[in-house]
Amino acid sequence: MDLLFDARHIRQSGIGTYIGLLLPELEQTFAQRGLSLGVLVGEHTAPTLRESTTVVVERGVSAMYSVAEQRVWDQVLRSVRPRGFWVPHYPFPLTMLRPAHRKMALFVTVHDTMHVTDKQISGMSAARKYYARTMLELDARRSRVIFTPSQATVDTLKEVAPTARTCVTPIPVAEDWFRPADPALAPVPGRYILYVGNSKWHKNLPVLMEAFEEIRDDVPHKLVIAGSGEALRGGDQRVTELAAQMGERVVVMGRLDFEVLRSLVSGADLLVMPSLHEGAGLPPIEAMASHTAVLASDIPSLRETCGNGADYFDPRDRQALVRLLRAYCGDAEKTAVLAERGWRHVAARQSSIDFGAAARAVADEID
Repeated sequence: MDLLFDARHIRQSGIGTYIGLLLPELEQTFAQRGLSLGVLVGEHTAPTLRESTTVVVERGVSAMYSVAEQRVWDQVLRSVRPRGFWVPHYPFPLTMLRPAHRKMALFVTVHDTMHVTDKQISGMSAARKYYARTMLELDARRSRVIFTPSQATVDTLKEVAPTARTCVTPIPVAEDWFRPADPALAPVPGRYILYVGNSKWHKNLPVLMEAFEEIRDDVPHKLVIAGSGEALRGGDQRVTELAAQMGERVVVMGRLDFEVLRSLVSGADLLVMPSLHEGAGLPPIEAMASHTAVLASDIPSLRETCGNGADYFDPRDRQALVRLLRAYCGDAEKTAVLAERGWRHVAARQSSIDFGAAARAVADEID
């Protein structure tokens, strides 16, 4: 086998989108080059693949960052012995340090460097930060190429691992986002401001929630927090507490069916991304493709991804967000102009992206 690609996390948000978009590119490129491709899948999460692709099934479930995941990699690589292995997230497969795997090419995707940022951004303990730094340093030392979704991620990665060999491959928006959504599927009636994503500390949701609390008596909107999991478990505890205090005007929803999510995004007056750190930021450009206006935090990765298609605010300045919410919630024409600007940006961005470049780069290294 020429390459084994780890697709076990295809059902997760963020990384799952990346895996789902990348697999067809990998299959096409490897078929054209006459190279053999294997895909490591979860027992209950196998995607639809070509007949020519070898499927390697993980028995049971091993969580990301876990010792069990390291065991899976060790067992699979010792059994399959591919010429190359591609891990689409930053934990380093320690089995690559075995002498038997010395000639095996390693490829890694680092989506962001949140885990090595300061605690006030990541919410992570010193031990977790040390783990992440160690993994990234090993990635840089052993990988043929580290793929990232943005130059902003390269810049922060180089602060940890200056010798990393990197390749920026921006993630496109799935084409389905450009299709008209079915408004009948929208799970929330009336006007609303939307956040899509998890509720981890770096997502900075309290700033959005507190800003909404300040304007709620002056606007008809609800605040909808979607895709954050059941009862916000495992996220920022401040979000759980604020949601309980704010009553019916704040609607918290778990993971949604894709078509329902598209309808929800399309029906929002605004999508707000208040993050302190991102690798690229897919929800804002998915909203732009849905003709929904976007307000985003003024951080390098979101500036890079959203360009002139969003209006920006300092994520540490609640009043800056309050001012934008007041301006847009009270002016339909202003909101429509921003939505149109966003759509033009994402359409231009989409046409400029060559997502097959990563697959070709790996094939070049192996061929």
